[in-house]
Amino acid sequence: MKKSTITYLSLGGVISPVLFTTMTLICSSLRPNYNHINLFISELGATGTPHAHLMNFVGFIPTGLMMALFGISLFHLSKHFIGRIGAFMIILFGVGVVIAGSFSCDPGCPQHGGSFENSIHDGISGPAFLSATTGILLIGISFRQSAFLKGLWVYSLVSALLAYGFIFLLINSLDTYTYTGLWQRLLIATIFLWCGVVGLKMFLSYHRKVL
Repeated sequence: MKKSTITYLSLGGVISPVLFTTMTLICSSLRPNYNHINLFISELGATGTPHAHLMNFVGFIPTGLMMALFGISLFHLSKHFIGRIGAFMIILFGVGVVIAGSFSCDPGCPQHGGSFENSIHDGISGPAFLSATTGILLIGISFRQSAFLKGLWVYSLVSALLAYGFIFLLINSLDTYTYTGLWQRLLIATIFLWCGVVGLKMFLSYHRKVL
């Protein structure tokens, strides 16, 4: 695969957060009683709920595919082994988002019991977020040895630490579902913002003949 083609894949890190955020806002606006603070985003795609297919097939699945393409661009452009491991974890995150959209949770997104699809959805979501966060950490470490991306290594480290913190808060909120939606959104925002910044930086650096 040509390097120029690979750099265009890096735009997946820019487009996917915009798409997912847009679809979340659209689908939530179609549900007057939806609560962003306490409810999972997955509730918008829950089986049998209004407009679930819109969230799953226009939101989750395309977002995951583009995120996986972004991970592929990171993998091919990385010159260090630790960076490639991190890129592979971003790819896994993208695949996890696709699976989460393909196997939607039950209404209420119960953490225990429920349908087979609900079990798959719950079983993949946590590891997917953890994979993305660890990937950001490893890629950030590899940036220390990059002439042009070195300036992003501290930002990557801070992003990973914030994401780990939001994962911790999210897990601890599951008993009561208090602020669960808030912690999830902050976690996703941290991951997606990093993907957008790095994806755009990679794309621009290539076309400036720096990368």
